[in-house]
Amino acid sequence: MDINLLTSLNDNIRIDRSKCTACGKCVDVCILDNLRLQLSPCRQACPVGMNCQGYIHHLAQNRMDKGLEKVKEAVPFGGILGRVCSRPCEAACNRLKVDGQSVAIRDLKRFLCDQDGTPPVPEGTTELPGSVAIVGAGPAGLTAAFYLRAAGLKVTLFDRESEPGGLMRWGIPEFRLPLEILERELHFATAAGVEFRGNSTLGGDLDLQELQHRFDAVLVAVGASEHLKLGIPGEDSPHILPALEFLKRAREKKAAPPGDRVVVIGGGNAAVDAAQTALRLGAGNVTVVCLEKREEMPAFSWSIAEAEDEGISIHNAWGPQAFKFTRERLTTVIFRKCTALYDAAGRFSPLYDESQSMHLPCATVIVAIGQKTQSALLDPSWFGPGAIRIDPITLRVAESKVFVAGDFVRGPRTLVEAMAQGKEASLSIQRMIQGEDLYYERGNGKPLEFQFEPDWSQALKRSRAVMPTLAVAKRKGFEEVAGGFSRDEAVAEAERCLNCGVPFGLRTCWFCLPCEIECPEEALYVEVPYLLR
Repeated sequence: MDINLLTSLNDNIRIDRSKCTACGKCVDVCILDNLRLQLSPCRQACPVGMNCQGYIHHLAQNRMDKGLEKVKEAVPFGGILGRVCSRPCEAACNRLKVDGQSVAIRDLKRFLCDQDGTPPVPEGTTELPGSVAIVGAGPAGLTAAFYLRAAGLKVTLFDRESEPGGLMRWGIPEFRLPLEILERELHFATAAGVEFRGNSTLGGDLDLQELQHRFDAVLVAVGASEHLKLGIPGEDSPHILPALEFLKRAREKKAAPPGDRVVVIGGGNAAVDAAQTALRLGAGNVTVVCLEKREEMPAFSWSIAEAEDEGISIHNAWGPQAFKFTRERLTTVIFRKCTALYDAAGRFSPLYDESQSMHLPCATVIVAIGQKTQSALLDPSWFGPGAIRIDPITLRVAESKVFVAGDFVRGPRTLVEAMAQGKEASLSIQRMIQGEDLYYERGNGKPLEFQFEPDWSQALKRSRAVMPTLAVAKRKGFEEVAGGFSRDEAVAEAERCLNCGVPFGLRTCWFCLPCEIECPEEALYVEVPYLLR
């Protein structure tokens, strides 16, 4: 029998699944490009590429410090994301195919970060020549500031508000993201030497051309801060408030009592947050009304359920038609039935049944129908049809010193997507300042496998852990609703993970051994045939 010894040696890589965290180090150091990494679905879905499998694996083994390291490898703000991330990882989790319940990936991240309690600070920073101006201290700008400062570059962070945080500070209620957690994770700016200049507005006291002259690079990350209007007469009444303005006043402890009856117009997260905030500020009756059907609402399903638990009513498929006033005081909102949101071409173009109407009495209306970017802040020549002309990989505007990131690029998205873009922009800026190739190892194929079957035998028969929450009767103020897992609950939930991803040998192995030597978990062993020893 003819045996090709070389081709028979592509299956000599041994992986100890009880140790492997699918970090990919072995794949990176394989000299002959033999190894591939099956990338777990949760990691594929995460905009920042967090190794969720890795930190959950460590947690299941009670190795909290190692699990926390995995979180911090991907992003510095794990405590924030552990509370308000949109959870794209959980929507992709293979555990859904087992019992219809994903692993509580976000809640486990929160558990690990809450055990730590120390602010993220770039370590061992070596000062390098180069300065960067970042305009916008929201999730994208702050993430970029962290990594640029970690690289040793001088960073000046500008924001129109008096304190950094952007939407995280002014738009997310404290019952979701406590101020203590936010302050802890944003402390890095002071500790690392980032210069913060508040009350600075691009297009006002900040001129983009001047910033380009003063700094080696400029990152514009001002978000989508201009609220959309309904276009209904009377909308400028002091009793009709934009949602983000209302939420900001509540965060500043300056919100006036909203009155007994409040109507919130919109179906997104800002609408639900505003409704719950109004309830905590003393409203006796709060109603959310939106164009979308229940299953079409963009708000997180868990947030909607939480709001309904608190007694907030939701009316779906209704659009605002008119406001009624008595002696300049708002008394009623009139709605008409929405029968379709989009036209035949898929464009947003609501259709109404004028024969069906709904009259809701109210003292205050909060409008939460979305935001848009302020395109006038940039040179008009930098815009194409409906968007900024940027390199999708480097986030650079033309061949200038200017980069953009976050909601300012594509309109309102999620917190974690903004952080991901801030991270990418920071890498581009570092490379530009240091004269390196901006495209190196970006946007090209990597030794990864995306479609594969996990080891289903790893699935323990166990229901998803239920997050402890504050009793509805106690939700009178802004105390955090989600209580967090206990250690036993977190470990038990982590054990539900299938540990999907794993490296494997693709072709002939030449026994050079860097994969085995470099494995941080000592999980890989190269089986060398006796005759080749």
